[in-house]
Amino acid sequence: MKVFNKILVPYDFSEYAEEALSFATLLAGNHTLVTILNILELPYVHDPSGMIYYENKAEELERNSNNALDKLMVDLKEWYPTVTFETVLLTNLDPAEAICKTQKENKHDLIVMGSHGRKGLDRLLMGSVAESVMRSSHCPVLIIKK
Repeated sequence: MKVFNKILVPYDFSEYAEEALSFATLLAGNHTLVTILNILELPYVHDPSGMIYYENKAEELERNSNNALDKLMVDLKEWYPTVTFETVLLTNLDPAEAICKTQKENKHDLIVMGSHGRKGLDRLLMGSVAESVMRSSHCPVLIIKK
C-alpha cells in the first residue's frame, strides 16, 4: 500500500468530516502529517451604498473555531499518538478553491474529504465542493460518504 507523507482533510465539524478524518488516520503512517483544514465563511451584510461589512460576531466565530480545533487536536493526539496533526483555519474563501490552493502550496499527497451526497435540485442549488475539488486537485482525492 502507498505511504502518504501529507494528507489534507477539509473539516467542517460535520459527521461527514468526522468520517473522513477517521479514514485519513487509518491511511496515515508513523511519518505522515495530517492537516485538518477548516474554512470559516463569515457572515456579512450589504450596505445600501454597496459596501460589505462583516457582522460583529466574526471575531467571536473565528475564536470559537480556533478553540474547537484546539480541543480536537487534544483529542486526536490522545486517540492517535503515532500520527502527527496540524490545523489550519482560513476565512472567507471559496471552500473548493481554498482546499486546492492549500493542497498545492503544501504539496499534500492526498485529500480525504467527506461528501454529503446531495442529488438533484439540492446539488444544483448547493453545489458540490467535493466534486469541484476532485476536478481541480493536483493530487488524488478520496471522497468518503457516510
